[in-house]
Amino acid sequence: MEEGSDLNKPLAKDAELWMSIASACAYGLIGLLMGFFNKAVLEDWPYPNSFLTLQMAVSIVIVNVMQVSGLTTVQPLQLNAVKNLLPVVFFYNTNVAFALVAVRALSIPVYHVLKRLTPVMVLAGKFLIWGNTTSIEIALSVLTVVSGCLMAGLGDLSFDFSGYSAALMSCALQSTYLILVERSGTEKGFNSMELLLYNGMLSLPVLLAITLATGEVWDSVESIQYQLAENALFLPLLISSLLMGSLLNYCLFLCTLCNSALTTTIVGTLRSVFGTVAGFFVFGGVKGTAFMFLGVTFNTIGGVGYTIIKYREKQPNTSQNRVRLEK
Repeated sequence: MEEGSDLNKPLAKDAELWMSIASACAYGLIGLLMGFFNKAVLEDWPYPNSFLTLQMAVSIVIVNVMQVSGLTTVQPLQLNAVKNLLPVVFFYNTNVAFALVAVRALSIPVYHVLKRLTPVMVLAGKFLIWGNTTSIEIALSVLTVVSGCLMAGLGDLSFDFSGYSAALMSCALQSTYLILVERSGTEKGFNSMELLLYNGMLSLPVLLAITLATGEVWDSVESIQYQLAENALFLPLLISSLLMGSLLNYCLFLCTLCNSALTTTIVGTLRSVFGTVAGFFVFGGVKGTAFMFLGVTFNTIGGVGYTIIKYREKQPNTSQNRVRLEK
C-alpha cells in the first residue's frame, strides 16, 4: 500500500502543477477580454454601482444553478463564515467600484499602467503582516515586471486626477483583498465556489442599498432602456460582460487558492501588458513609443523569470529551501 501511495505522489504533484497553470491562464485570458467589454459598456452606460449589483446577482444565480445541477457543492453560509468573510467582501467591492470608475475615466493603456503597481503593494503587505515570506529572486522578478510596465506607459500618460486617484486606490484595495482571499481559502476552508457565492450574497444587499440611496438605480434603468432601444450591440455586450465578470471572480479565487496572491497579481500584470498594446489599437488616442516597447520587453523578462522560479519552487528538491524562506 505504501509503495502504491508513493507512486501516486508524482501524479498528484503534476495534477497540482497543471491546475495551478490552468487557473492562472484562465484568469489572465478572461480578465484581458473583460477589460475591453467593461470599457465598452461603461462608456455607454456609466453606472458602476448598478453594473456591480447586476454582476453580483448573476454570480449568485450561476452558482445556485450549478449546485442544483449537481456540478458543485457549497456549504450553507454560517455566522462564523460571515464574520470571517466580511473584510474580504468589503475590500472586493470597494476595489471593483474604484476600478470601474478608473476604467471609465482613463484609457485602457493608462489604466493598466497604474494597476501594475498592485504586485508591489502585495509584497509590502505580506512583508508587514508575516515578515519576509518571499525570496529575493521572486522580489526581483516582480520589480522587473513593474518597472517594465511603468516604462511602457511613462510616455503615454495623460493626467486625469479622478481617474488616477481611483486606479491607485483600486491597487491598494486589490492587494489587501487578494491577501485576505488567500488567507480565507487556506486557513478557513472555503473553496472557490463558496467564496464566489458568499461574496455575492453578502455584497448584493449593500450594493442595492447604495444604488437606491444615491438614486443611481432610477437613472441607470432609464439609461439602459434608452441603450436597448438605440444600440443593438449594448445588450450582448452587457450580458457578456456580466457573465465574464462572474467567471473572472471564480478564476480569481481559484488562481489565488491554487497559487498565491502574488501569483495572481503577476498574472494580472502580464495580462495588462497585452491589454495595453491592444488598447492602443482598439480605443485609440494613445501612441506608443520606443520606450513603451522597451518596457514591454522588461515586463516579459520579469514574468518569464517569475514563472521559472515558481516552477522550481514546486519541485520536491527545492521544497526544503522554500520552507526555510517562509520561516
